Amino acid sequence: MLISSADKWMKKYCLSILALASISICSCLIVTENRVVDANEEKLSKQTSQEISPELRIKIDEWMKLLYSEDSAIRTSAVISLLGLNLSTVYDSLIDILKNSDNDDVRISLIKAFGFAGDDSRALDCMINLLTSENKEMRIASADALGNIRTKKAIDEMAGVLLDNRKPVESRILITGALAKTRSREAVKPLIDVLESDNNDLQAAAHDALVEITKQSNSKANSFWQEWWERNKVKTREQWLEDIVDKLEGGFKKLKAENNLLKEEIVRQTIKTLKTGKEKDDIRPLIDALKSEYQAVRIYAAGELANHKDPEVVKIFVDLISDADTEIRVLAVNVLGKIGGVSELKNLISALQDKEARVRESAAMSLGKLGQKEAVFDLLTALSDPANSVVCAAAEALGELKADKAVEPLINLFSNNDPKVRESAIVALGKFQDNRAIEPLINSLKDKEERVRWYAADALGKTGTKRAVLPLIALLSDESARVRESTAAALGLIGDEIAVEPLIKLLKDTDNRAAEKAADMLLSIKCGSFVLLDSIVNAFYAEEDYKRAKVILKKQIEDYKGVPEYDYALWQSKKRLAKLYFSDNDCQKATLLYEELVTHFDNNMEMKHELVHCLKEAKQYDKLLSFLSLWVESSLADNHLWWSEIYEVVKGLYQEGSYERVRTLVDAFEKKTSYLGGPELKSRFYDLRKKSMAAISPQAEKS
Repeated sequence: MLISSADKWMKKYCLSILALASISICSCLIVTENRVVDANEEKLSKQTSQEISPELRIKIDEWMKLLYSEDSAIRTSAVISLLGLNLSTVYDSLIDILKNSDNDDVRISLIKAFGFAGDDSRALDCMINLLTSENKEMRIASADALGNIRTKKAIDEMAGVLLDNRKPVESRILITGALAKTRSREAVKPLIDVLESDNNDLQAAAHDALVEITKQSNSKANSFWQEWWERNKVKTREQWLEDIVDKLEGGFKKLKAENNLLKEEIVRQTIKTLKTGKEKDDIRPLIDALKSEYQAVRIYAAGELANHKDPEVVKIFVDLISDADTEIRVLAVNVLGKIGGVSELKNLISALQDKEARVRESAAMSLGKLGQKEAVFDLLTALSDPANSVVCAAAEALGELKADKAVEPLINLFSNNDPKVRESAIVALGKFQDNRAIEPLINSLKDKEERVRWYAADALGKTGTKRAVLPLIALLSDESARVRESTAAALGLIGDEIAVEPLIKLLKDTDNRAAEKAADMLLSIKCGSFVLLDSIVNAFYAEEDYKRAKVILKKQIEDYKGVPEYDYALWQSKKRLAKLYFSDNDCQKATLLYEELVTHFDNNMEMKHELVHCLKEAKQYDKLLSFLSLWVESSLADNHLWWSEIYEVVKGLYQEGSYERVRTLVDAFEKKTSYLGGPELKSRFYDLRKKSMAAISPQAEKS
């Protein structure tokens, strides 16, 4: 009801507008024509030498500067303002700019403004000369502007260029368009004469201009136009039907635009109504909307119905496969590929014979999604479709089905002239992992098309075949960054150690994505050599990629733990890994390694300091005191430094209020040695103990 009511209103509205337009067009016909013809004479009658006031001079200077604005609208406005002054000095300056400026954008704005002004006095010759400009946009702008200058002088000069065989053909063709735009009867005879030209393009342009001016037959025969001219050249301007047709044409264009806007509004309102329907599960309004005469409404309704998988909806889409609208048929086969089943298979297969390639392409893709082997024969037949887009879709669908029968036909497509077909066949075979495809895929690594090499490398990676490793390594030097990236990924999937060194070289690739892919693949390859893992770690260090370096170091430590021959090397790896954790301030992980390392490397003061730092950060004071106690007992050298660390821990406990703990610790350290780090530190330890005991006494009394 909404659609039919709106249609009736629209038709009634359009008829009303048409009637009003028809009445008004004839009344303004003669006035408009006279205004255009007499505009130039009126300008010439004005005085050209006028007194320019200082205020006007400032304004002129401002407008002159705006001529060079980057905004074309501002340039055009400035030119029109300057021309509106009707001052000869300003006019001469603009002509000089038009002739001599190096700024083509400014010159084009001037050309358009002179055309808008309809001036045939000084700019005319200049614009005609610019028809031979090297700048195509300037040539077109000049011709367009000349079409706006509808004076006899302008038309005579344009006709002279048109009939001059010495002028470039392109300029003469542009003149035909300008003359057509004038709608002038004076242009008819020169255009008829050009119909005898030896140049076919010029003949065609002259013919099109004649049709535009006269609205007569499309006949290209010179005799037709000669006879027509003899009959009509004596008629007055007002007698020419072309003027009336031209005015009515403008009116009809306006009505058509309004009609289109009204249709768009109907579509918007209809879709809005469907969206805001109260019953969300009620599909009846959507089914009714499929009968709408507006394509956008039908497509929206079909798209919404695709979200409902009940049998009635499926049947609707089966019926839509034979719809007259191509867009609806495409949508129908796409939806059936998502919500259809085995029973809809025959309908999709029948769509492979649709007259439109887009429908056949969508049908092939949907058959691939359904995953039914029964479609293999028909998809193999579709590999011979005249439209390459359908061949590509059929190839990829066969890849989804992984049918053995498709391997050889897909390999045959590797020699197709269309790179997209070769690409689709390779993508499809990448899903088979069939040995028959390996050699053809290796050969495709040398294809001239980047994307074909790219997908061939990808497909070989999925097969996991070792036979492809060396050809893929050679492809790492390909000129295409995306091919290098795809090749690195393929080598990572195959996982052969031979690829490690080439991938390490790729870490320095100028393309970040290729280098990143190489780094990722180096993490995935399982190396059976500690030395090879070391080379990967060193490469990551060189690139300052410490995050990945940690992964390989952990792999070394886990894989070679307990292997005697790698004992020394493993301790070095642990040192490097601990250092990386320490640099990242990952104290928890660093501590676990440092606890081992300070025991093994007892004299390494740097590692001991780093362990102390980590234990402090983690607030593991008991463990820290344990290590410090051990070090002060075992150290034969001056261990004042470790006593300072012990004092800092004890002091921290005091500040936290752990007075009993402080007293106990100082007593325990004193029993082990009276040194306590020397006289100064010893005094401080005693002071802390004294303060702690004083703090403990009041607490004891209260209790």
